[in-house]
Amino acid sequence: GLYNSLYEDTMLVARDATLMVQLVTQYSGDGYAPRLFPQYAQSTAVAVADGADYVTGTVFSKSNLATFTPGEVIAQFILTDQAMSTDPDGAMTKAAQELGLGMAEKIDSDLLAHFSSFAGTKGTAGSALTITNVGAAIALLRKNKARGEIAVVLHDYGWHDIWVALGQPVVTAAFLGELANEALRNYGVGRMLGATFYTDNNISIDASTDAIGAVFVRDAIGFDTRKAITLEPQRDASKRATEINLTAGYASGVVHTDHGVQLLHDATEPV
Repeated sequence: GLYNSLYEDTMLVARDATLMVQLVTQYSGDGYAPRLFPQYAQSTAVAVADGADYVTGTVFSKSNLATFTPGEVIAQFILTDQAMSTDPDGAMTKAAQELGLGMAEKIDSDLLAHFSSFAGTKGTAGSALTITNVGAAIALLRKNKARGEIAVVLHDYGWHDIWVALGQPVVTAAFLGELANEALRNYGVGRMLGATFYTDNNISIDASTDAIGAVFVRDAIGFDTRKAITLEPQRDASKRATEINLTAGYASGVVHTDHGVQLLHDATEPV
C-alpha cells in the first residue's frame, strides 16, 4: 500500500512539474529503435497556357527530416527500515515528491535544450530581452508558415526584463494597454501578442550568464515515449533498506527547425 501511494504521488508531481511535454507533439512506440521523420517534396503551382503540356513537374520523393534516438533515465532513493519506521508518512511523502521532481526536471531540461537547435535567433547575448525581440520572433514564425498556437517559453530573468520594460515604456514604445497592466499587476500574463507566455526555471544559464528561451509552435519539437514512468521497489535485506527506482524511456528532438525561434538574452539575476 505504501508503494502504491508513493507511485501515485510521484506521478502527480512529475506531471505537474513538467511544462514542456504539454507544449510539444507527443509520440509513442514500443522498443528502442530510432524514429525517423520523413519529409516529402513540396509542390508549386504555376500559371499554364491553354492547351500547353506541363513537362517540368517535380518527382514526388521523400527524405529524412529528423531522427529520434530513445534512451532510458532513472531516479533512485534508498529508504532504510529505520527511516520508514520512525517517520513513515514523512519519509514516503518526501521520497515521492523528490522522485517526481527529479524525473520532471530531467524531461523538461532535455526538451528545453532543443531551443538552441532552432534555425532563427532574436535577441543578443549580454543584452536584456525585450518585447520587440518576442514580436520579431513571432513575425519570423509566421513568415516560415508555422501553423498553430504559439508558445513563448522564457527564463524567469528574461521575463523579468520584459516586465520591467512594460512598466517603464519609452516614448517610442507601443502602448499595450490592459495587457501591460495585467502583466504588471500579476507579474505574468497568460496571453500577449497572439501567443501564450510561460516561464521555466529549468532553462540553463551558460558561462557567459546568457540564456535561450524560444517562440515556437507544437510541431517544432517532439517527445517520443517508449517506456512510461515506472516505479519499482527492490528489497536489500542485508542493508535493511528498500531501493525505490523510478525509470522512463523516451526520445526527443526538433522536427521542424524553422517552426521555432531562439530568444537569446542576458540572464543576470535582477537587482
